[in-house]
Amino acid sequence: MPAAVRRQIWVMFGAILLVMVGFGIVLPILPFLAKRFGASPLQMGLLITGWSVAQFVSSPFWGLCAERFGRKPVLLAGLAGYAVAFLAQALAPSYALLLAARVMGGLVSSSVLPSGQAIAADLTPPTERGAVMGLIGAAFGVGFLVGPALGGVLTVAGPETPFYAAAVASALSIPVVIRWVREPPVDDRRREAARLGAGGIAAALTSPERPLYLMALAATFGGSSLFSMLGYYAIDRAAATPTQVGIMFTAMGVGSVATQGTLVGRIARGGGEIPGIVWGFAGGAAGFAAVALARTVPALTAAVFLGSVALALIRPLVVALNSRTTTLGYGVSMGMQTAADSLGRTLGPLWAGSVYGVMPLAPFATAAAVYAAAAVVAVRMHRARVFRTPEPTRR
Repeated sequence: MPAAVRRQIWVMFGAILLVMVGFGIVLPILPFLAKRFGASPLQMGLLITGWSVAQFVSSPFWGLCAERFGRKPVLLAGLAGYAVAFLAQALAPSYALLLAARVMGGLVSSSVLPSGQAIAADLTPPTERGAVMGLIGAAFGVGFLVGPALGGVLTVAGPETPFYAAAVASALSIPVVIRWVREPPVDDRRREAARLGAGGIAAALTSPERPLYLMALAATFGGSSLFSMLGYYAIDRAAATPTQVGIMFTAMGVGSVATQGTLVGRIARGGGEIPGIVWGFAGGAAGFAAVALARTVPALTAAVFLGSVALALIRPLVVALNSRTTTLGYGVSMGMQTAADSLGRTLGPLWAGSVYGVMPLAPFATAAAVYAAAAVVAVRMHRARVFRTPEPTRR
């Protein structure tokens, strides 16, 4: 790809990395702020899930805005709103205002993902899209690794410091996007999506790509179920220490980054997206089943590493296949993809938390069953050759 295109792809990587680091950087301090305001455990949970619910609700809207008003303006609006949201969290004098600021952050940050992914899809040919989406997906894994660790370090300077850092980083990214990112040319598909307006969401829900949205939902449902209950489970099942639990989360992050940065592109160019998605769901089912069966810290660490590799395969390949085959505008399709991801991140922890007290194995057994079912569906889709590859006409 030309140097100018590669530069813009890396800017998209940085923008999405910023969103994920910003999400994770405040996780270590949120429980302490919740306690400061006298919040209950349920209210603490709302500070996390409120963000994801807000993303689920607003992502399709931002996808439509990216079609009508342009990718770059929506991306810039998201980064600016992101900075304001974190500044509001730092200054919140009560739990209610902290929760409102968290919801605001979820609402505005959801504009960065569909607009950034749409720009990446616009810039890259179909044959390279798997590799590019793998790189974009690696931003999620890097953010998962860096965010909480950086937040823990910054809290030494005060509990509000991580929020200020996220706000400043977001504000500094705005001139970078203005300088280096160009608005992609409008194609027929984008023009039609802008004409449909809100009808584009209804079209997406009935489009041939609907199974891909459900796969994205299944993937993040299983992954967030593991993420939310892993600490409890490792302590209860294997008597893990806090350090060992931290190593498990690090193993998840390393597996995700390594897979998305090195394997996804090769798999997409080699056998295609669907076989990679099948292997991802099959491997995830095996990984979650192994988590349920593990009784020692090494076995549990190996199992969660396998699960993270599987999840890292699925998401960028689903995004790449969606962008390569959709008959809708990239903004609409990426907005629906982001909404499905957010819904999975909302439902997964809620389900896992509600059943863990009854049966600790249930969250992981359920995730394994969901992944196994998704693998079967993906195999059938591959055999039926469900997807076609329309290419837009640029004018």
